[in-house]
Amino acid sequence: MLDLLEQAEALATMEAETPAVAEPMLSAAQRQRLEAYAVGGYKLLSERLAATREVLERSPDERYALELFVTDNAEPARMERFLLRARDMVPLAEVYLLPVSDRRMHVLFGSFASEREALEAERRLPPKYQHAFRVARRRFGELRDEM
Repeated sequence: MLDLLEQAEALATMEAETPAVAEPMLSAAQRQRLEAYAVGGYKLLSERLAATREVLERSPDERYALELFVTDNAEPARMERFLLRARDMVPLAEVYLLPVSDRRMHVLFGSFASEREALEAERRLPPKYQHAFRVARRRFGELRDEM
């Protein structure tokens, strides 16, 4: 009898220590939007879209990203060329591409716990990006809402 009690206590302890599986942050329609963008066989573009899905799935609404720019010309070859140039400017692992319609794409950088962290990261962007883009701090919740 004592063995069963000890096993039950051990099981309860393990359950309490096991982190709960987080609910997906993206709806089925939002996931479909990400998957519907045709990458045209472009490797970097495909990788960054997969990374975008991951960061959107796990980032709470109150986290921030820097929106480098929004384009209405999200043609895959053009986006791949941007990524090829971007990898010389910033860590490509922190560049995210968020298609919000067939032609419209948000280009994002980083994932930050607060607006203050995002502002500090914005100040560290390459001067070329600071001058060429109208960088905006955007919450992940607001970006998901636009999908």
